[in-house]
Amino acid sequence: MTDPIVSIDLEAQPTAVFDQYTLWQVDITQPSGTQLSFVPGRFSSGETVTIAVELYRHTTGWKARAVGQGYDSAGLVTDYGINVEA
Repeated sequence: MTDPIVSIDLEAQPTAVFDQYTLWQVDITQPSGTQLSFVPGRFSSGETVTIAVELYRHTTGWKARAVGQGYDSAGLVTDYGINVEA
């Protein structure tokens, strides 16, 4: 499984967050030429990282699942079981 992740460069923009004005979408083109699009809901909790979609193998092919889950940086690593020491 692979999760395309979008994040804000907090070193360059330390106060930036995804918010109700942040608009983005994910477009996936299948080998057949079929296009899939996903526009996540607006963010409202000061998220700085988001998982756009999940791409994963299913039997002999690939599947995509829309996610659009936002996190602060620490929340993402905690949810994925990564231990980051200060």
